[in-house]
Amino acid sequence: MKSFEAAMALDTVRNEYILHSQIHQWFMEGNQTKNVEILNQQVYAQLFLTPSSDPWLGLFPSDSYSAIDNDGIR
Repeated sequence: MKSFEAAMALDTVRNEYILHSQIHQWFMEGNQTKNVEILNQQVYAQLFLTPSSDPWLGLFPSDSYSAIDNDGIR
């Protein structure tokens, strides 16, 4: 349990001081948008390094049957 708590604490610090500050830096540089979808795309592509164009995000071909309504997408 202690290693889990340590990992959570480290992740929280990383999120607050690295990722969060990067988003604020974008805003200070004038790279802001009022479109939340565009901001989300930028966050995932540039901070999380998981762009929506990444073919591995789905982890299975688009013609696969998942047995979940709408493949679990809301």
